[in-house]
Amino acid sequence: MTAKGKELYQKVIALDPEGKSGNYTFEYLKATVSYTQAAEFEIAQETAFGRKPDPAPLNAFIAKYPQSPLVKSSYEYLSNYYQYYASKEDASKFFAEYSAKYPQEASVLNSYVERIIKDKEPLDKGIELAEKVKEIQGYPRNPDYMQNLAHLYALKGDPAKADEEYGKDFIDGYVSNTVYALTAYANFWLEQNRNLDSVEAMADLAVKMAPPSQWYTLQTVAGIYAKLNKTDKALAIYGPEFIKKNMTDQGVLSSYASFWSRQGKDKEGKNLESALEAARKSVELTSDYYNNYTLGNILFKLKRNDEALKYAEKAVELVKPVAAKYEGFSTQQYDKLVKDIKEAIVKSKGVEIKK
Repeated sequence: MTAKGKELYQKVIALDPEGKSGNYTFEYLKATVSYTQAAEFEIAQETAFGRKPDPAPLNAFIAKYPQSPLVKSSYEYLSNYYQYYASKEDASKFFAEYSAKYPQEASVLNSYVERIIKDKEPLDKGIELAEKVKEIQGYPRNPDYMQNLAHLYALKGDPAKADEEYGKDFIDGYVSNTVYALTAYANFWLEQNRNLDSVEAMADLAVKMAPPSQWYTLQTVAGIYAKLNKTDKALAIYGPEFIKKNMTDQGVLSSYASFWSRQGKDKEGKNLESALEAARKSVELTSDYYNNYTLGNILFKLKRNDEALKYAEKAVELVKPVAAKYEGFSTQQYDKLVKDIKEAIVKSKGVEIKK
Protein backbone atom coordinates (compact mmCIF):
# COMPACT_ATOMS: atom_id res chain seq x y z
CA MET A 1 0.00 0.00 0.00
CA THR A 2 1.33 3.43 -0.91
CA ALA A 3 1.44 6.24 1.60
CA LYS A 4 -1.22 8.01 -0.45
CA GLY A 5 -3.47 4.95 -0.33
CA LYS A 6 -3.15 4.70 3.43
CA GLU A 7 -3.89 8.42 3.75
CA LEU A 8 -7.11 8.04 1.75
CA TYR A 9 -8.28 5.07 3.82
CA GLN A 10 -7.66 7.10 6.97
CA LYS A 11 -9.76 9.95 5.51
CA VAL A 12 -12.63 7.52 4.96
CA ILE A 13 -12.46 6.51 8.61
CA ALA A 14 -12.27 10.13 9.77
CA LEU A 15 -15.28 11.14 7.66
CA ASP A 16 -17.48 8.33 8.95
CA PRO A 17 -16.07 6.89 12.21
CA GLU A 18 -19.38 5.14 13.01
CA GLY A 19 -19.57 3.46 9.60
CA LYS A 20 -23.06 4.66 8.71
CA SER A 21 -22.57 6.26 5.30
CA GLY A 22 -22.63 3.24 3.03
CA ASN A 23 -21.29 -0.20 2.28
CA TYR A 24 -18.50 -1.74 0.24
CA THR A 25 -18.41 -5.32 -1.10
CA PHE A 26 -15.22 -7.37 -1.30
CA GLU A 27 -16.19 -9.46 -4.33
CA TYR A 28 -13.40 -12.02 -3.88
CA LEU A 29 -14.51 -12.59 -0.28
CA LYS A 30 -18.24 -12.25 -0.95
CA ALA A 31 -18.37 -9.92 2.05
CA THR A 32 -20.20 -6.61 2.39
CA VAL A 33 -19.26 -4.19 5.17
CA SER A 34 -19.33 -0.44 5.79
CA TYR A 35 -16.80 1.73 3.99
CA THR A 36 -15.23 2.48 7.36
CA GLN A 37 -14.83 -1.16 8.30
CA ALA A 38 -13.43 -1.92 4.85
CA ALA A 39 -10.85 0.86 5.23
CA GLU A 40 -9.82 -0.36 8.69
CA PHE A 41 -9.44 -3.90 7.33
CA GLU A 42 -7.27 -2.78 4.41
CA ILE A 43 -4.94 -0.80 6.69
CA ALA A 44 -4.75 -3.62 9.25
CA GLN A 45 -3.98 -6.43 6.82
CA GLU A 46 -1.37 -4.29 5.05
CA THR A 47 0.33 -3.66 8.39
CA ALA A 48 0.55 -7.40 9.05
CA PHE A 49 2.49 -7.81 5.78
CA GLY A 50 4.62 -4.67 5.89
CA ARG A 51 8.39 -4.38 6.16
CA LYS A 52 8.00 -4.62 9.91
CA PRO A 53 5.00 -6.95 10.28
CA ASP A 54 2.70 -6.00 13.13
CA PRO A 55 -0.32 -8.17 14.04
CA ALA A 56 -1.81 -5.67 16.47
CA PRO A 57 -4.12 -3.83 14.01
CA LEU A 58 -5.69 -7.08 12.75
CA ASN A 59 -6.09 -8.37 16.31
CA ALA A 60 -7.74 -5.06 17.18
CA PHE A 61 -10.00 -5.35 14.12
CA ILE A 62 -11.16 -8.83 15.25
CA ALA A 63 -11.83 -7.53 18.75
CA LYS A 64 -13.78 -4.53 17.42
CA TYR A 65 -15.81 -6.45 14.82
CA PRO A 66 -16.19 -10.01 16.14
CA GLN A 67 -19.24 -10.65 13.92
CA SER A 68 -17.73 -9.18 10.76
CA PRO A 69 -17.63 -11.37 7.63
CA LEU A 70 -13.99 -10.27 7.41
CA VAL A 71 -12.98 -11.93 10.68
CA LYS A 72 -12.06 -15.22 9.05
CA SER A 73 -9.86 -13.48 6.49
CA SER A 74 -8.27 -11.51 9.29
CA TYR A 75 -7.33 -14.74 11.04
CA GLU A 76 -5.97 -16.13 7.78
CA TYR A 77 -3.69 -13.12 7.33
CA LEU A 78 -2.61 -13.32 10.97
CA SER A 79 -1.77 -17.01 10.63
CA ASN A 80 0.94 -16.09 8.13
CA TYR A 81 2.48 -13.70 10.66
CA TYR A 82 2.30 -16.18 13.55
CA GLN A 83 3.74 -18.97 11.43
CA TYR A 84 6.87 -17.15 10.41
CA TYR A 85 7.52 -14.15 12.65
CA ALA A 86 6.01 -14.61 16.09
CA SER A 87 7.69 -16.16 19.10
CA LYS A 88 6.87 -19.76 19.95
CA GLU A 89 4.78 -18.66 22.93
CA ASP A 90 2.76 -16.08 20.98
CA ALA A 91 2.26 -18.47 18.08
CA SER A 92 1.01 -21.22 20.37
CA LYS A 93 -1.52 -18.87 21.93
CA PHE A 94 -2.75 -17.59 18.56
CA PHE A 95 -3.11 -21.00 16.91
CA ALA A 96 -4.90 -22.44 19.93
CA GLU A 97 -7.43 -19.61 19.59
CA TYR A 98 -7.64 -19.89 15.79
CA SER A 99 -8.15 -23.67 15.74
CA ALA A 100 -10.72 -23.47 18.53
CA LYS A 101 -12.72 -20.93 16.52
CA TYR A 102 -12.62 -23.02 13.30
CA PRO A 103 -12.19 -26.63 14.52
CA GLN A 104 -13.54 -28.19 11.31
CA GLU A 105 -11.46 -26.16 8.85
CA ALA A 106 -8.63 -28.34 7.53
CA SER A 107 -6.59 -25.36 6.32
CA VAL A 108 -6.81 -23.72 9.74
CA LEU A 109 -5.62 -26.79 11.62
CA ASN A 110 -2.92 -27.35 9.03
CA SER A 111 -1.51 -23.86 9.61
CA TYR A 112 -1.10 -24.82 13.28
CA VAL A 113 0.59 -28.07 12.21
CA GLU A 114 3.09 -26.17 10.07
CA ARG A 115 4.07 -23.94 12.98
CA ILE A 116 4.58 -27.03 15.16
CA ILE A 117 6.82 -28.53 12.47
CA LYS A 118 8.82 -25.30 12.43
CA ASP A 119 9.23 -25.42 16.23
CA LYS A 120 9.69 -29.23 16.27
CA GLU A 121 7.29 -29.32 19.21
CA PRO A 122 4.79 -30.25 20.62
CA LEU A 123 4.87 -33.26 18.26
CA ASP A 124 2.02 -35.22 19.82
CA LYS A 125 -0.25 -32.20 19.49
CA GLY A 126 0.88 -31.78 15.89
CA ILE A 127 0.11 -35.41 15.06
CA GLU A 128 -3.31 -35.11 16.70
CA LEU A 129 -4.08 -32.06 14.59
CA ALA A 130 -2.68 -33.57 11.38
CA GLU A 131 -4.77 -36.72 11.86
CA LYS A 132 -7.83 -34.51 12.33
CA VAL A 133 -6.93 -32.65 9.14
CA LYS A 134 -6.75 -35.98 7.29
CA GLU A 135 -10.15 -36.98 8.67
CA ILE A 136 -11.78 -33.68 7.68
CA GLN A 137 -10.20 -33.57 4.24
CA GLY A 138 -11.16 -37.12 3.23
CA TYR A 139 -10.37 -38.38 -0.27
CA PRO A 140 -8.50 -37.77 -2.42
CA ARG A 141 -5.79 -36.99 0.12
CA ASN A 142 -4.16 -33.57 -0.05
CA PRO A 143 -0.41 -34.19 -0.62
CA ASP A 144 0.61 -31.11 1.37
CA TYR A 145 -1.35 -32.26 4.40
CA MET A 146 -0.01 -35.80 4.14
CA GLN A 147 3.55 -34.55 3.81
CA ASN A 148 3.11 -32.57 7.02
CA LEU A 149 1.80 -35.63 8.84
CA ALA A 150 4.76 -37.69 7.62
CA HIS A 151 7.12 -34.89 8.66
CA LEU A 152 5.77 -35.02 12.20
CA TYR A 153 6.25 -38.78 12.41
CA ALA A 154 9.77 -38.39 11.06
CA LEU A 155 10.52 -35.77 13.73
CA LYS A 156 9.11 -38.14 16.31
CA GLY A 157 11.54 -40.83 15.16
CA ASP A 158 8.97 -43.11 13.51
CA PRO A 159 10.06 -43.48 9.86
CA ALA A 160 7.83 -46.53 9.33
CA LYS A 161 4.74 -44.51 10.19
CA ALA A 162 5.94 -41.65 7.98
CA ASP A 163 6.26 -44.11 5.10
CA GLU A 164 2.82 -45.56 5.82
CA GLU A 165 1.24 -42.11 5.56
CA TYR A 166 3.25 -40.61 2.71
CA GLY A 167 5.19 -43.41 1.06
CA LYS A 168 4.81 -45.48 -2.09
CA ASP A 169 1.21 -46.52 -1.43
CA PHE A 170 0.21 -42.88 -1.04
CA ILE A 171 1.83 -41.72 -4.26
CA ASP A 172 0.53 -44.71 -6.23
CA GLY A 173 -2.98 -43.91 -5.07
CA TYR A 174 -2.51 -40.23 -5.85
CA VAL A 175 -1.34 -41.03 -9.37
CA SER A 176 -4.33 -43.34 -9.88
CA ASN A 177 -6.73 -40.62 -8.76
CA THR A 178 -5.05 -38.13 -11.07
CA VAL A 179 -5.27 -40.49 -14.02
CA TYR A 180 -8.96 -41.03 -13.29
CA ALA A 181 -9.51 -37.26 -13.16
CA LEU A 182 -7.77 -36.82 -16.52
CA THR A 183 -9.87 -39.46 -18.28
CA ALA A 184 -13.07 -38.21 -16.66
CA TYR A 185 -12.27 -34.71 -17.91
CA ALA A 186 -11.58 -36.02 -21.41
CA ASN A 187 -14.81 -38.02 -21.57
CA PHE A 188 -16.87 -35.09 -20.28
CA TRP A 189 -15.66 -32.74 -23.01
CA LEU A 190 -16.00 -35.44 -25.64
CA GLU A 191 -19.70 -35.63 -24.77
CA GLN A 192 -19.89 -31.84 -25.11
CA ASN A 193 -17.90 -31.94 -28.38
CA ARG A 194 -15.77 -29.06 -27.13
CA ASN A 195 -12.18 -28.48 -25.99
CA LEU A 196 -11.11 -31.43 -28.13
CA ASP A 197 -7.45 -30.38 -28.28
CA SER A 198 -7.43 -30.40 -24.50
CA VAL A 199 -9.21 -33.76 -24.51
CA GLU A 200 -6.43 -35.35 -26.55
CA ALA A 201 -3.71 -33.71 -24.46
CA MET A 202 -5.23 -35.00 -21.21
CA ALA A 203 -5.63 -38.47 -22.70
CA ASP A 204 -1.95 -38.43 -23.70
CA LEU A 205 -0.99 -37.40 -20.17
CA ALA A 206 -3.12 -40.14 -18.63
CA VAL A 207 -1.26 -42.75 -20.70
CA LYS A 208 2.09 -41.40 -19.54
CA MET A 209 1.05 -41.41 -15.90
CA ALA A 210 -0.83 -44.70 -15.70
CA PRO A 211 1.15 -47.50 -14.01
CA PRO A 212 1.58 -50.73 -16.04
CA SER A 213 -0.92 -52.56 -13.84
CA GLN A 214 -3.64 -50.05 -14.76
CA TRP A 215 -4.46 -51.65 -18.12
CA TYR A 216 -8.08 -50.50 -17.90
CA THR A 217 -6.80 -46.91 -18.19
CA LEU A 218 -5.28 -47.83 -21.54
CA GLN A 219 -8.66 -49.15 -22.61
CA THR A 220 -10.40 -45.96 -21.47
CA VAL A 221 -7.91 -43.78 -23.31
CA ALA A 222 -8.12 -45.97 -26.40
CA GLY A 223 -11.87 -45.33 -26.34
CA ILE A 224 -11.21 -41.60 -26.17
CA TYR A 225 -8.80 -41.79 -29.10
CA ALA A 226 -11.33 -43.82 -31.08
CA LYS A 227 -14.01 -41.16 -30.55
CA LEU A 228 -11.49 -38.57 -31.74
CA ASN A 229 -10.91 -40.70 -34.87
CA LYS A 230 -7.35 -41.34 -33.72
CA THR A 231 -7.47 -45.11 -34.24
CA ASP A 232 -3.71 -45.36 -34.80
CA LYS A 233 -3.11 -43.88 -31.36
CA ALA A 234 -5.65 -46.27 -29.84
CA LEU A 235 -3.92 -49.25 -31.44
CA ALA A 236 -0.50 -48.04 -30.31
CA ILE A 237 -1.45 -48.25 -26.64
CA TYR A 238 -4.18 -50.92 -26.66
CA GLY A 239 -3.71 -53.01 -29.75
CA PRO A 240 -1.95 -56.23 -30.84
CA GLU A 241 1.30 -55.47 -29.02
CA PHE A 242 -0.57 -54.89 -25.78
CA ILE A 243 -2.56 -58.11 -25.90
CA LYS A 244 0.46 -60.24 -26.80
CA LYS A 245 1.78 -59.47 -23.32
CA ASN A 246 -1.49 -60.49 -21.65
CA MET A 247 -2.50 -63.74 -23.33
CA THR A 248 -2.76 -65.62 -20.03
CA ASP A 249 -4.99 -63.10 -18.25
CA GLN A 250 -8.60 -64.04 -18.95
CA GLY A 251 -10.00 -60.79 -17.59
CA VAL A 252 -7.77 -58.65 -19.80
CA LEU A 253 -8.44 -60.85 -22.84
CA SER A 254 -12.21 -60.67 -22.39
CA SER A 255 -12.23 -56.91 -21.88
CA TYR A 256 -9.90 -56.31 -24.84
CA ALA A 257 -11.97 -58.49 -27.19
CA SER A 258 -15.22 -56.88 -26.08
CA PHE A 259 -13.77 -53.37 -26.47
CA TRP A 260 -12.68 -53.88 -30.05
CA SER A 261 -15.90 -55.71 -30.94
CA ARG A 262 -17.74 -52.48 -30.08
CA GLN A 263 -15.62 -50.19 -32.25
CA GLY A 264 -16.82 -49.15 -35.69
CA LYS A 265 -20.33 -48.72 -37.00
CA ASP A 266 -22.93 -51.40 -37.66
CA LYS A 267 -21.14 -54.55 -38.85
CA GLU A 268 -17.86 -52.80 -39.48
CA GLY A 269 -15.07 -53.18 -37.01
CA LYS A 270 -11.53 -52.24 -36.13
CA ASN A 271 -8.66 -54.46 -35.01
CA LEU A 272 -10.98 -57.45 -35.30
CA GLU A 273 -8.32 -60.08 -36.09
CA SER A 274 -6.47 -59.25 -32.89
CA ALA A 275 -9.77 -59.12 -31.00
CA LEU A 276 -10.66 -62.53 -32.43
CA GLU A 277 -7.40 -64.03 -31.17
CA ALA A 278 -8.08 -62.60 -27.71
CA ALA A 279 -11.69 -63.78 -27.72
CA ARG A 280 -10.74 -67.36 -28.71
CA LYS A 281 -8.19 -67.50 -25.90
CA SER A 282 -10.68 -66.01 -23.46
CA VAL A 283 -13.25 -68.71 -24.29
CA GLU A 284 -10.54 -71.35 -24.00
CA LEU A 285 -9.76 -70.13 -20.48
CA THR A 286 -13.36 -69.46 -19.39
CA SER A 287 -16.24 -70.60 -21.58
CA ASP A 288 -19.02 -68.50 -20.08
CA TYR A 289 -21.97 -66.79 -21.76
CA TYR A 290 -20.26 -63.41 -22.09
CA ASN A 291 -17.04 -64.67 -23.65
CA ASN A 292 -18.95 -66.86 -26.09
CA TYR A 293 -21.16 -63.92 -27.00
CA THR A 294 -18.14 -61.70 -27.63
CA LEU A 295 -16.47 -64.35 -29.79
CA GLY A 296 -19.68 -64.91 -31.75
CA ASN A 297 -20.11 -61.16 -32.24
CA ILE A 298 -16.55 -60.72 -33.57
CA LEU A 299 -16.90 -63.68 -35.95
CA PHE A 300 -20.19 -62.21 -37.18
CA LYS A 301 -18.51 -58.89 -37.92
CA LEU A 302 -15.84 -60.81 -39.81
CA LYS A 303 -18.64 -62.49 -41.79
CA ARG A 304 -17.71 -65.94 -40.53
CA ASN A 305 -21.36 -66.58 -39.95
CA ASP A 306 -21.45 -70.37 -39.54
CA GLU A 307 -18.83 -70.32 -36.81
CA ALA A 308 -20.35 -67.18 -35.28
CA LEU A 309 -23.70 -68.93 -34.91
CA LYS A 310 -22.09 -71.76 -32.97
CA TYR A 311 -20.74 -69.43 -30.30
CA ALA A 312 -23.79 -67.16 -30.26
CA GLU A 313 -26.05 -70.16 -29.60
CA LYS A 314 -23.65 -71.37 -26.92
CA ALA A 315 -23.92 -67.95 -25.26
CA VAL A 316 -27.73 -68.18 -25.25
CA GLU A 317 -27.56 -71.68 -23.77
CA LEU A 318 -25.23 -70.51 -20.98
CA VAL A 319 -27.07 -67.29 -20.20
CA LYS A 320 -30.48 -68.90 -19.62
CA PRO A 321 -29.70 -70.30 -16.14
CA VAL A 322 -28.27 -66.93 -15.14
CA ALA A 323 -31.38 -65.11 -16.33
CA ALA A 324 -33.57 -67.59 -14.44
CA LYS A 325 -31.61 -66.97 -11.25
CA TYR A 326 -31.57 -63.16 -11.34
CA GLU A 327 -34.83 -61.30 -11.78
CA GLY A 328 -34.65 -58.61 -14.44
CA PHE A 329 -31.56 -60.07 -16.15
CA SER A 330 -32.07 -59.45 -19.87
CA THR A 331 -31.03 -61.93 -22.55
CA GLN A 332 -32.16 -59.68 -25.38
CA GLN A 333 -28.71 -58.94 -26.81
CA TYR A 334 -27.81 -62.64 -26.83
CA ASP A 335 -31.03 -63.67 -28.56
CA LYS A 336 -30.70 -60.80 -31.03
CA LEU A 337 -27.19 -61.87 -32.05
CA VAL A 338 -28.43 -65.37 -32.88
CA LYS A 339 -31.34 -63.90 -34.85
CA ASP A 340 -29.09 -61.50 -36.78
CA ILE A 341 -26.60 -64.23 -37.69
CA LYS A 342 -29.35 -66.55 -38.92
CA GLU A 343 -30.81 -63.78 -41.05
CA ALA A 344 -27.37 -63.08 -42.51
CA ILE A 345 -26.90 -66.76 -43.37
CA VAL A 346 -30.29 -66.89 -45.08
CA LYS A 347 -29.47 -63.76 -47.03
CA SER A 348 -26.03 -64.97 -48.12
CA LYS A 349 -26.92 -68.59 -48.86
CA GLY A 350 -30.61 -68.39 -49.55
CA VAL A 351 -31.36 -71.25 -47.16
CA GLU A 352 -33.51 -71.55 -44.08
CA ILE A 353 -31.91 -72.13 -40.67
CA LYS A 354 -33.76 -74.45 -38.36
CA LYS A 355 -34.88 -72.78 -35.13
